[in-house]
Amino acid sequence: MWRAARGKALFGGRARCSECHVPPLFTEPGWNLHTPQEIGIDDFQANRAPDARYRTTPLKGLWTHARRGFYHDGRFATLGEVMDHYDAHFSLGLSSAQKRDLAEYLKSL
Repeated sequence: MWRAARGKALFGGRARCSECHVPPLFTEPGWNLHTPQEIGIDDFQANRAPDARYRTTPLKGLWTHARRGFYHDGRFATLGEVMDHYDAHFSLGLSSAQKRDLAEYLKSL
């Protein structure tokens, strides 16, 4: 329980998740699309969409992605890989313990 509570604080703070994954729906209200450059990935899947963008994935029920993959296009096999990607792309400087706490919070949604 403590991990999820610490993860919630990270979600809305240092990890910056809530900038795009806005509670209570955990996606962006209104315009919820991003260019590949904004989220630090290639445009392979985005190019299949009419506007060449990725949709901000709602995070509720995130556990359902465990078999199909995580992230906007399912490219990452684990939540840890997603957090490592965002940590590097946005230079967040999250520790391993913080990433574990954040993962516990995400799994609780």
